[in-house]
Amino acid sequence: MPSVKLPFLALALGLGVSHLAAAQEPAIDLKLFGKHEIEGGLSTCHLAFWQSNKDPEADKYAYLIYMPYDKDGLELQAVIEIGRERIALGESARGDFDPPQERLGYRLYSSADHATHVLVRIEEAVVTGSLQTVSKATVTVVREDLPPFVAGAKGVIGCPGSPAPETAQAAPEAVSDEGAAAGASSPYTGPVGLPLAPPVLLTATSEVPPAVRNEIATYAPDQCSEPDTLAYPGQRYAVNDNFILWEVPCFLGAYQGTSIFAITQNPPADWAAMLSLPNPPALEGENNAQMMNPEVFAERGVFLSTSLGRGEGDCGTYQVFRLMDAPGETFEFQLMEYREKVNCDGVQSEPSEWPLQFQAGE
Repeated sequence: MPSVKLPFLALALGLGVSHLAAAQEPAIDLKLFGKHEIEGGLSTCHLAFWQSNKDPEADKYAYLIYMPYDKDGLELQAVIEIGRERIALGESARGDFDPPQERLGYRLYSSADHATHVLVRIEEAVVTGSLQTVSKATVTVVREDLPPFVAGAKGVIGCPGSPAPETAQAAPEAVSDEGAAAGASSPYTGPVGLPLAPPVLLTATSEVPPAVRNEIATYAPDQCSEPDTLAYPGQRYAVNDNFILWEVPCFLGAYQGTSIFAITQNPPADWAAMLSLPNPPALEGENNAQMMNPEVFAERGVFLSTSLGRGEGDCGTYQVFRLMDAPGETFEFQLMEYREKVNCDGVQSEPSEWPLQFQAGE
């Protein structure tokens, strides 16, 4: 596999002997690698940066650094290749540019022995849903007693899904709805809830109000323990002039993830109320706070939750909730429909067509 050479090592210093000295100067022998060299292949959700003049779909060797997320959306070890060595790295620091460029900034990855460091500087990016598509970045590799290796890069952070990274750059800006605003129609046609304003994607987990974090830590610590490590920070919806609904992602797995919803004042103060998901009357047990694979139809105040029994998607539970007023100037989810397919028989069908177990009256 060819190595990528530092451009400044070939710069003339005025004399031919200087050319020779520069050519012989030790350098970091960083190797590009391809997805065929990644054990297990690309994970569903990952961080990857490739050299800017390469295409990871067309070029056999394109990647500068790659880091997968596990089934819960947590970061695993990143990897680079130097010479014949594959080096594992962990994220050791992160910093943002000043507003209004909060989505941009720096990520530092370091080896366990602190002999190798990789600094990723994100300069231009677009966020859509759980995916950050980076159209301009700089990757700098630093090792002791060697000049730093600097390369222009492009990349993705999150869950690319089926579109190729290059085509994803033309995606819309950071406001998106996982339901109606994305052009999808809800399979649910029953009574609706309180209408919400279109969602606004958060640019950093620090935007989630402390009161919401405290509410989740108090009442759902086992369901949402480490939201800061996920690939995207969440969304918010204006309910009216006085209240905001916050969607906080809790984990992101290979084929499904969860979010918790909470209400605050507008603007947020020291009060928050986490919304629980009621069970159908015949299903005993405590109410759950996590909504599985939530689809939000903001204009209708309708929320769809689909919990797949396995990756094939041939079994699981499907629930429809609507947001309504509750006593005490707050809000609650009402369960409108509950469907369940118990038999994982390999026959796929739409969750909205699974056997109906409960349906609320008008």
